[in-house]
Amino acid sequence: MHEMAIAEGILKIAFDCAEENFSKKINRITLQIGEMSGVEIEALNLSFEVLTKKTIAEGAELEIKKIPIVGECNKCGKIFHVEHYNFFCPECDGILILKSGRELQVESIDME
Repeated sequence: MHEMAIAEGILKIAFDCAEENFSKKINRITLQIGEMSGVEIEALNLSFEVLTKKTIAEGAELEIKKIPIVGECNKCGKIFHVEHYNFFCPECDGILILKSGRELQVESIDME
């Protein structure tokens, strides 16, 4: 389950940030997760909950912002939401170049 490793990485970022800012409590961590990231949200939430027990992040909310898969056609330049992993332009049959959808990053950390 790679979600446990992802949760550990997220918490390392949050704990380091809290230490740098002399914070005693982490209330919320907001993530951007792309549709193509391969992250199972339920498993990530469970891992996060387990790893935060008895830490300054215990009870913190893990807010997930899902980022859609978006591609830009290499022929006509139009931008489309990619559906069913079809990376061909519905207008001209060109190839869609990925613009978003693979993100996995911490957007913000709310702490006291």
